[in-house]
Amino acid sequence: MKDVLSTRFSTQPYWTAALPPFCDMARALPQQVDVIVVGAGYAGLSAARTLARSDRSVIAFDAGRIGEGASSRSAGSLGNVPKAKLAQINARYGEAVGREIYREARLAREFVEQMIRDENIDCDLQTRGRVIAAHSTKAFNKLKVALPTFQDTMGAVELLGADRQSEEIGSDAFHGVLVVSSSATLQPALLQHGLARAARAAGAHLAQECRVTDIKRTGGSFEVTAAGKTYRATDVIIATNAETGRDTAVMRSLRRRLTIVPAFALTTEEMDPEIVSRVLPKGRSFSDTFQILHYMAPAGERRLIMSGRAGRSDGDLATKARRLFAYFQSRFPALAETEVSHCWTGTFALTDDWIPHIGIEEGVHYMLGCCGVGVPMSTYLGHRIAQKILGQEARTSAYDRPLPAIPYWPANNLFLPAAVRAFALRDRLFR
Repeated sequence: MKDVLSTRFSTQPYWTAALPPFCDMARALPQQVDVIVVGAGYAGLSAARTLARSDRSVIAFDAGRIGEGASSRSAGSLGNVPKAKLAQINARYGEAVGREIYREARLAREFVEQMIRDENIDCDLQTRGRVIAAHSTKAFNKLKVALPTFQDTMGAVELLGADRQSEEIGSDAFHGVLVVSSSATLQPALLQHGLARAARAAGAHLAQECRVTDIKRTGGSFEVTAAGKTYRATDVIIATNAETGRDTAVMRSLRRRLTIVPAFALTTEEMDPEIVSRVLPKGRSFSDTFQILHYMAPAGERRLIMSGRAGRSDGDLATKARRLFAYFQSRFPALAETEVSHCWTGTFALTDDWIPHIGIEEGVHYMLGCCGVGVPMSTYLGHRIAQKILGQEARTSAYDRPLPAIPYWPANNLFLPAAVRAFALRDRLFR
């Protein structure tokens, strides 16, 4: 059997392969500011932008280089759909909260799209919608039950049976599809670079390769140590998400409430655009209803990006690429002769309830646990934290709730592959 990997196969992220490093044009950092942000991913940069636009002095510290972390390694989905299924949220928090979480997920996507327009960020934003394919009849029936809430919270939503799914996907391996017309896709590394430029233009200081190693509360302010120097701020925001370490006491406390999950994505080699159209006739992104879902979307006119098998132990990235691509190739016949050009890894942070959280821990604001929907939710919730600090909140966010503890946390990541297999088994047995 022919190997699906291209002779030019690379394990570097496709998004950053030809992208120059972000140049921060660093200015001398002030020793005292209004707000210090720890982490310069989507959440941290969004918060810094909003604060600086309201004339607050801000430093956003990042332990690495902007564009080299988890934010720029995502698949680029800008959707309305939280990772947690509606039934899961309703069972834990009640239907009113579930409805609000889904409603606000739509607001997050709308906020990011508007910000991209306002800042003229060139990140290949495509608002073509999303198709969610039911992997079983039972999964389709669950979509049908939730349809009124989807339509109320996510805008234009349509449910198509298996007899009509060929209008949306080039596959007969599913049992009907939910079409969400307003979802979008984008180039995540270009978004992060554009957001960094916007934050800097607003007046925020960006400090790359400056790891924060200590946060101390002293009276009504904080002392923050970064790269061996001490800075003071009235407020501190932790926006490290999947890269939350154990450098400070508050980070260690928050880290114990996150499961850091390895994520994987691949891109195909260039192909005839007609093949792309046969796979996704309307150019919409695709995901299925598995708990650990699979995702696919156009990457330009001649490639597809795919992600899946998060948390799985599959060996090296070449093996991962073959196994991940096999899922799509077996369900979309048009991909029979397609090759894989890139496969890379990233991470996302999973919470016990599978939804993102903002809150305050020991006086420090945080935005953590994006659960694989970081492009819209991190960017939006970073903005919401800034509004909270500025006193501009019109209403409390549905995501503003304490970050729950994870049972048996010390063994959580050790047993992650087994937990993922258990989800997969449940999806198969209780279809």
